[in-house]
This record gives sequence, structure tokens and C-alpha cells, in this order.
Amino acid sequence: MQFSLERSRQLIDRSDWSLEELERLESLTSRFARLTDLLVQRVMRLIDELELTAQDSVLDRIQRVEKRGWMNQTGQLVRIRELRNLIANEYASDKMPDIYRAVATLIPLLLAAIPKVKLHSDELIHRYESGASTS
Repeated sequence: MQFSLERSRQLIDRSDWSLEELERLESLTSRFARLTDLLVQRVMRLIDELELTAQDSVLDRIQRVEKRGWMNQTGQLVRIRELRNLIANEYASDKMPDIYRAVATLIPLLLAAIPKVKLHSDELIHRYESGASTS
């Protein structure tokens, strides 16, 4: 995703793009949406299952992310998830310049969470391998 962001950075503040530039921006937003889904829907759900946490709403899962310290500010992952929904549903085609800017702003926050999630996952794996409780 970092590669897509760097390739698109000079395009973000514009509002008129060639077809090739639109393809780059589409790639950026698609990768952002896929990574958000992977993190929230798959990885975080799996971590909750491994920690025997009740399966509840996405918002509850997001709140646990904040409690775990994977995002530095309250509401960051909510903003990321809302943006992902806009991208996935393509309701806001007239708002694409704003969406591209928001994606560029939020990608670093999303990428910063990945090493924290990986560390937590590695700790869970270590606990299971050593036979310790996950609670």
C-alpha cells in the first residue's frame, strides 16, 4: 500500500486526472479498503476468537482495538471503516477528490497499526505454543 500511496501522492490534491492517474488512485483506494477489511473483519475477529472474546459488533471490535493501543486516537479506526464503506459502496463518486485525500491521510494510521497487531498475534501464538491461558 505504501507503494501505491507514493505513486499517487502528487495526484491527491488535484481534481482532474488522466485515465492512467485515475487507475492509480483507484488502486490506492481499493488496497485501502481491502486492508481495512482484512484487519477489521478477519484478523481482529480471529484475535477475539483466540482470546475467547464474545463475538459482537464491528464497533465493539474497533473499541477493543483502541483499548489494546493499536490506534493512537479514539475514533481513528471508525473513520477508516466509514471511509472504507464509502469506497466499497461507491455512493460518493462526486466526492472522490475528498475520498482520495482522506485515504492518503488515513493510510499511515492504518499501516502503523499493523506492527502492533502482528506483535499481539505473535504473543498469542507464543502463549498457545507454551500452553498458557489466553485470558
